[in-house]
Amino acid sequence: MTAPATDTTPARTAPRPAAAGRAPSAPRRNPLHDIPGPRARARNRLLGAATWLLLAAAAAYAVHRCADAGELSADAWRPFGDARLWRFIAEGLLNNLRAAAMGMLLSMIVGVLLGLALMARGRALRWPVRTVVELFRSVPLLLLLYFLSLVLPSWGLRLSDFWFLVVGLTLFNGVVIADIVRAGVLALPRGQSEAALALGFSRAATLVHVVLPQALRAMSPALVSQLVILLKGTALAFVLGGYIELLRSATIIGQYFGASVLQAYVVASLLFMAVNLGLTALAHALENRQRRRFGRAVVAADEAELEAPVGGAR
Repeated sequence: MTAPATDTTPARTAPRPAAAGRAPSAPRRNPLHDIPGPRARARNRLLGAATWLLLAAAAAYAVHRCADAGELSADAWRPFGDARLWRFIAEGLLNNLRAAAMGMLLSMIVGVLLGLALMARGRALRWPVRTVVELFRSVPLLLLLYFLSLVLPSWGLRLSDFWFLVVGLTLFNGVVIADIVRAGVLALPRGQSEAALALGFSRAATLVHVVLPQALRAMSPALVSQLVILLKGTALAFVLGGYIELLRSATIIGQYFGASVLQAYVVASLLFMAVNLGLTALAHALENRQRRRFGRAVVAADEAELEAPVGGAR
């Protein structure tokens, strides 16, 4: 009597079912390019290493040339040991911040008004405002400052360089803020305004008490980012010549201390970077806070334009 043969082949294991409520993970694909393969990743690492080597060589060459020219010597940095020099630099930076603060205030006022006009029901108001917005969005800020400072005085409108700078910043940034405001309002669910209208609010009261507070809160990261751009734009006051801001302060220091030109511009650049990095960190903190509290980020202006109903009225 022979024993029954035992099956020594390994039993096929059934595929493990996916965990309940969890979809099988699929490789994330970027629609703009294909996922690189092993050879492409190796080539990218090689190109990255070569780029870093080139950058290191360029930095070493620049340091070597600066050392040969005496730019790294203690004598070149000696003027910056004087407290009066730092007070002059601080006054220049304060002038930048003063112009930026006034420009931010006026840009917000102009931007909100233009944004509301862009959502008007009547084409007689919406189309001219859209023309103005597109006109000033297409003009570079530098050209706008030249126009204001050279053309307007010939028309009898004389302002100080501070106000030429503020007006230019307001026109340049106000039209961008107008589209941000419009995008923020259009990004809100339509039920918000419909519920307010059902409760007896007028359209103006719905906009002021219900829609705008939520829209301003949702678009605060985008507004702060635009204000960072506005602060950078204050450096263009250099072309006006009569407003002593940070870049003009560095130029004057370089002209007075001939051996410290590079050092003056380095100090001015570092101060600009410190202020802008602070505002950028504030923008990211606001965005993260909005995402944690409301689980959604503000809709970009271009995206809102795509979502806007035909005619733009809401």
